[in-house]
Amino acid sequence: MIKRNYVFSDVHEDIEALAAFTDYAQSQEADNLIFLGDFSLRPYTASDLSNLIDSPQNPRDIQKFIKAKRTHNEKIIGEMKTVLDSSGIDYLVIPGNYDPEISKIFGENDMHNKTTKIGEAKIFGYGGADIFPPQIIPLANWGEIVKFDHRELYDRLVAERPDIAVIHNPPRGLCDDMFDGTNIGTSSTTEYIEENYPKLVLSGHIHEAGPLGNNPAGVKGIRTVENDSGKKTTIINPGNLGRFELISIHSLETQMSFPFGTFVEVLTEEDGTPKKINQYSLAGIKGEGCIGKVSKIGEFDLQLV
Repeated sequence: MIKRNYVFSDVHEDIEALAAFTDYAQSQEADNLIFLGDFSLRPYTASDLSNLIDSPQNPRDIQKFIKAKRTHNEKIIGEMKTVLDSSGIDYLVIPGNYDPEISKIFGENDMHNKTTKIGEAKIFGYGGADIFPPQIIPLANWGEIVKFDHRELYDRLVAERPDIAVIHNPPRGLCDDMFDGTNIGTSSTTEYIEENYPKLVLSGHIHEAGPLGNNPAGVKGIRTVENDSGKKTTIINPGNLGRFELISIHSLETQMSFPFGTFVEVLTEEDGTPKKINQYSLAGIKGEGCIGKVSKIGEFDLQLV
């Protein structure tokens, strides 16, 4: 039986976009939702940051800030959980490089460093990344962001040998192309692909390598690699579902906004073999930064590839 999997990433606190996405997935009778990480954008408030900056940065001040950050961040992530729960669709999540450990909030739905099954397909999840925007670096230094370990990722992939890998950080050189052409994904997954050729790798993180494809290589959210014996791996980056902004490290105010609103439908066989990929956008009229009607922006029949 074909599974209808709706894959999305990088919501960045855009609950309106998440709700529009889940409404559409419901209307299409999705079997599964797979969230590739980055719930957060502003995990703490400007006022809490100001209090930390204005006072001596002793351990007590830092702990006070961290406590306030956890309360604020967990509330936002909890609101996203409510949206996902309300969809009535089975879902899996992993944290991104903006996020803390989320197992306390999501329980069994959190797939970070865990395995599960969709149909007959074995799924392994691994969240996080080791590159952070300026406002996240202090949180990473204080252990408030999920840890990403390239060696652990590779060892776990080898040990589990999943049919489908769900990893926030994309494989190096495969759907990780930045706007300047730099590839900053993890070589751990690339090495595993070249050795084992799993059926499917789902990763987000690098927005400009998604379906809107703002990168010099022209990558638009999908790559397929094949070895000499015909084994194939399809790599998919759904782009950023949420409205993303570069923000001031001190005021947390928006400095620059970017395109958003993409997700994918991946049709798989019971064993995880991908058969068809449909790319969608829910963004409104270009430049308005609003939610609009869902439209198809790409279609790939992998039986013909």
